[in-house]
Amino acid sequence: MMRRIKDTLNRLTRSSRSSIRDESSVRLEKSGQSISSHGSLETMVSTPEGKGAIILHDGARDADDGMDIVLVHDLFGHRIANWFQRGICWPRDLLKDDFQNARIITWGWTGPFGSTNAFSDQAEALLTDIAGTRTDTSRPIVFVGHGIGGLVIKEALVTAAMSRIYGSHHELGNVYPKTVGVIFLGTPHSNSGKQSLGEVISTAAQMSVRQPSNQLLRLLRESSEMFENQRDTFALVSRDIQVVCIRAKLSMPTGQMISKASASYDGLNVRSDEFLTNHVDLARFESRQDAGYQKLIRHITQLSATPKPHEAKETRNQEILDALYFDSINDREEKIHEAYGQTCDWILSAKDETQDESPFYSWLTAPQSIFWVSGRAGSGKSTLMKHAFHSERTRQELEEWSRGGDLLIASVFLFEGGSHIQKSREGILRSVLYQILTQRRDLIAVAFPSFFGCEWPPAAPFNTVINLSQAFYSLFAHDSQRLKLCIFVDGLDEYRIMDRKDYYTDADFALVYDGDEGDAGLGSSRWINESHMDISRVINEMGSKDTIKLCVSSRELAIFEEAFADHPRLRVHTHSETSIAQYVAGRLEEAVPGMPNMASLCREIAHKSHGDVLWARLAIDMVLEGSLKTLRSTLDSLPSQLGGTEGLYMLMIQNLPHDDRADAYKIFELVLRAEQPPSLITLAFAVEGYLADPATRANNPAQGKLRISQDRLHEWTAEDIQRICDQMQRRLQTHCASLLDVESGPLEAGQRVVFMHQTAKEFAARKDVWAKVLTNQPTAAELDISLLSGCIRHIQIFEALRPPVSAWPEVRFLPEAWLLIANALRYAGRIDNNPPDFKSYCELLNEMDQTIQQAWVTSLRRHVPLYDDTEWFETKCPALCSKHWAGYEPMETGKSPKRKDFLALAVQANLVNYVAARLKAMPEHQRRSKAQDLLDYAVSPKAEGFSACVALSGDYVDFHHDMPDSRFLDLLFDSGADPREGPKLWLKAFKTGRQYFSRQNMTMSQLMQSSSSSRLMQNRQRWVAAVRALLMHGADPNATIETRSATPDDHSSYETKTAIELIREMLEGEPEYAVELAELDALTGRRPSMAAVAY
Repeated sequence: MMRRIKDTLNRLTRSSRSSIRDESSVRLEKSGQSISSHGSLETMVSTPEGKGAIILHDGARDADDGMDIVLVHDLFGHRIANWFQRGICWPRDLLKDDFQNARIITWGWTGPFGSTNAFSDQAEALLTDIAGTRTDTSRPIVFVGHGIGGLVIKEALVTAAMSRIYGSHHELGNVYPKTVGVIFLGTPHSNSGKQSLGEVISTAAQMSVRQPSNQLLRLLRESSEMFENQRDTFALVSRDIQVVCIRAKLSMPTGQMISKASASYDGLNVRSDEFLTNHVDLARFESRQDAGYQKLIRHITQLSATPKPHEAKETRNQEILDALYFDSINDREEKIHEAYGQTCDWILSAKDETQDESPFYSWLTAPQSIFWVSGRAGSGKSTLMKHAFHSERTRQELEEWSRGGDLLIASVFLFEGGSHIQKSREGILRSVLYQILTQRRDLIAVAFPSFFGCEWPPAAPFNTVINLSQAFYSLFAHDSQRLKLCIFVDGLDEYRIMDRKDYYTDADFALVYDGDEGDAGLGSSRWINESHMDISRVINEMGSKDTIKLCVSSRELAIFEEAFADHPRLRVHTHSETSIAQYVAGRLEEAVPGMPNMASLCREIAHKSHGDVLWARLAIDMVLEGSLKTLRSTLDSLPSQLGGTEGLYMLMIQNLPHDDRADAYKIFELVLRAEQPPSLITLAFAVEGYLADPATRANNPAQGKLRISQDRLHEWTAEDIQRICDQMQRRLQTHCASLLDVESGPLEAGQRVVFMHQTAKEFAARKDVWAKVLTNQPTAAELDISLLSGCIRHIQIFEALRPPVSAWPEVRFLPEAWLLIANALRYAGRIDNNPPDFKSYCELLNEMDQTIQQAWVTSLRRHVPLYDDTEWFETKCPALCSKHWAGYEPMETGKSPKRKDFLALAVQANLVNYVAARLKAMPEHQRRSKAQDLLDYAVSPKAEGFSACVALSGDYVDFHHDMPDSRFLDLLFDSGADPREGPKLWLKAFKTGRQYFSRQNMTMSQLMQSSSSSRLMQNRQRWVAAVRALLMHGADPNATIETRSATPDDHSSYETKTAIELIREMLEGEPEYAVELAELDALTGRRPSMAAVAY
C-alpha cells in the first residue's frame, strides 16, 4: 500500500506541473434545455463532445443548497446514452423531480487504454472537471458509477485523498472531504474463486456496449496487483464515506455476470444490494415505477440525509484526530528490529529460560500498575518492548486483568535522535490519545468537550501539554469503572523537557562523563537529568490510577532506580545471553553453513557482549567481513563495550581511512547541529560547504565564489536530485560506519537523516573521542554557515520535485518549503554576530532572498487554474509576482504576517548585523526610508496566528510572536528612523505590550504553555526597552490612544488615554518592573499632544 501511495503522490506532483489539458476534457456544458426528453439519441451519440461534465439539472437555490449527484458511465459508454432507454434519460427526466434541489451532473470519458495509467489519467480528469464546477460551493457529493466507471471513481477519490493529505494539489483534494457517498452499479471489487481481480475486471469489460480489444483485456488480466492496491487504498481513505454496492442478478445474453463475491467488499460503511436485471440495464430505467429505480432513490436519499447530531459530530471527531496525529508517530517503532526467531518469547512464558516465573508475565494480571524493563544501552529493551506490545498473549492476559472492562492498549517509542515531538511530553500525550480515541471515537467528545460547537481550527493552540493532559485525565474521570488502559513507553532515558528547553543555559546542556564504561560513557547533563526526573514523575502520577497499567523501559540510571524502586522489574541484559547466542548462531549458519565449533563461538560472543544485543549485532557484522582464518583474531580484538574512547564505535571509526574520518566527523556534527533531523538533500548540500571549489570558480568567475551562485548555471532535474541523494546515502554507509540511518519519506522534504541508535548519537557528540583521531575540526560557525547554504540550495531545487508555492485555496508557501526557509534563518541567527566570513555571509543571505523570490514567481507562473480564469493570467498572477515572498508564510490559524521585504523578516529573525550591513550599503535617503519601515517590526510582532510549520516540527517557533533584539532600535534610529513620523507607532507598541502583559491574551497563553516563562520575560524586557528607546528619541508620551473593551452585555466601549497612562497601567501590576517604570516616568514630561489614534 505504501508503494501505491508513493505512486499516487509522484503522479500528483507531475500533474501539478503539467500544462493545460485539451479543452475538450475541461469544458463544462449545461444541458437543461439543450436536449429535450425526446431528443434524437443518434444526434447525441454522434456529437464529438462526449467527454467531460454536463449539467442535466440544477435545482440548487444557492451555492451550498442541496447536493451534487455525479454519474460516471461504464467502459465505452456515453455520458447520456449510458443512462438512456426508450426515450428516457432518467437522471434528467426522473431524478430531477425526486431531488429537486440537487445538481445532477453526468461525466463522460474515453480511452485510450495503452496502460493502466489510463485509469489515473481519467481519475485526474474527473477530479479536475468536477472541482471546476464547484468553485463556489461546499455542497455534498454523491457519486454513481457504472461498471468500470466505478473504478475511475475509486481512483479519483484515492487521488483526491492523497492530494489532501500530502498537499500535492489542493484543488483536487477539495472534492474528497465533500463526498458523502458512492453507489457502484456492477463494479467489480474483489476476486471470485480462482479468478483474480484482474480477470474479474476483464470479464466486466466484456459486458460493455462495445467489445474491448484483446490487448486491453490482457492488460486488465495482468493488472491484478494494481487493482488490489486500488481497492485496499480506497477502503482506507473511504472509511467516512458511505458506500453502496449493487449487482445485476441476471446474466448478459453471452452468459457473463459479476458474481456476488466480486460485486462488493467488506467494510462497516459498505452496504450491498441486487437489482433483477442484467449489467447494461443496471444503469437504465424507463419509468419511476421501475423497482431498481425505486431502490436507487432510497439509497441516494439515505446517503444524502441530513446528519443526525451524533453523525454531524463525526466531522469534528476526525478534525481532532487529525490534529493529534503527526507524521513520525510510528517512525521509531518501525525502525526497531523485530525479535530474531523466538528469542523474545520467554518474556511471555509462565517460566523464563532459567525456569523462573517471568515477572512481566505475572504483572500482566497482577494489580500493580507499573512494570520497569531496565537494561544497559543496546541490550535489546526496545525489541523486547515491541515484541511484548504486539503479542496476542499480552492482550489475553490483560483482558483477564481488566475483568470485563473496556481494555485499550497503546504504545510510545521515544526517540531522542528524532524531532521534538518524538521525545517530548506533548508527543507522548498526542500518541496515546490518538491511539485511544481511534479505537473509541465516542470518547473524543469526552476528552475534548470544549472543542465541539466552535470554529475549527480553534483560535487557541490545540496541542499544548495542558490541553492534552486535561484530555487524558478527562477520559478516566468520565468512565473510571469501565475504561482500562495499558501503555507501553519505551526509552524513558530518551525523553527530554522540550516545552521548557529555553529555560536552560549552554552549561546545562553540556555533557559530563563519569567514565568510559557502560552508561557512564554516554554522558549526562543537568537538562538530561531533570528530563529523567520529569518523566519519572509523569509515569508515577499516571500509574497512581488502578485503571492504568504502564510498562516502561529505560537504562539503569540512578534517577530511574530511585523512581521505580518499589515496582516489579526485569533486567533485560541478565536474560540476553541465550538470545544473543541464538542470534549469532543464526547469522553464522547463514554465512558459513556447518562451521566447526560454532556452538562454543556463539557462547563466547554472547558472554563477551555482557547482554548487549546491539554490540553483538555490530560485532558479528565485523567478524563476518573478514575470512574464516581471521575470524578468531577479529573477535579477540573487539572491545567489549560500545561507547567511549576505547569502545566498539571508536574501533569502527579508527578502521576508516583518515579522509573518511574527517568526513564522518563533519557529517555527524552537521546532523547534531541541525534544527531538526536534516533531509538527505539538505545534508548533501551542507557537506559540500558554502564555497564553490577552486576549479568551478575558475571556470565560471562571473558567478562568484558561493556554491548557490554557481548552482544557477545548472538546470536541476528530478534525476539529478535522486542521484545526489543516492550518492549521499552511499557516503553515509561507507564514510560514517553505518551509524546514520535515512528515514523513508518524500524526496523533496522527507528522507531525514538520524542516528541508528541513541548510543551512536551520544558517541558522535563526544569531543574527546574525535580529539584522538582528528587534529583539524570545523568550527561551529563553519558548520552553521554550511547548513545555511544547504537549506538555501535545497530551496533552489525544490521546484524540480514539487512546486514550493500553493495557489489554492489561498496563495502561500507549502509548509515543507517554509520550514527550509525558517531553518536557514535560524542558522543565520546563530552566526550573525560572528560569521566565519562576513562578506560571504551577507552575500549568502542576499542570494537566499533572490532564490526564493525566483521560486515564488516561477511557481505562480506555472500554476494552471482548474477552470478557465482569464483574470489569473491577466491580473492576479502578475500582481502576485510583484509581491515579495516573505509576506506569504503558510498559517495554521490567522493570516500571514505582513512583510514588505526580506529585511522585515530578517528583523524578526534577529539578524542585526546583516540588516546593519544592508542599511549601510543604501544611499542616505533610501536608508532613512527603509529604517522607518523597519521600525514597526522592531517595536511590534506583526501577526497573531500560528504557522503551519508547527505541525511539521513540534519545536518550531514563529518569527512573529517575539520582540526582536533591542539592538535594532539603536541601529534604526542611527539610520534615520523617527518615532514621531509614524502616528500609529504608539498604537502598535501598545497592542504588543498588551500581548505580553495581559493573561487573557492568546500570545501570552502560548508563551506560557508551549515554552518557559523565560521566553515571556525576555519579550517583556525587550518591549520595555523599546518603549524607553521610543521616548528617548522623541516619541510623544501624551499621544492619545482610543482603546476598546468588551462590556458584560457583549457591547464594545471606547476610552481615550495617553500612551504613558496605558504603559503605566501595564507595568504597575508587575513589581519586577518597578525600576523600569520609574525610569520611564523620569523620561516623560509635558509635551504637545499628537493626534489621537484609534485601537
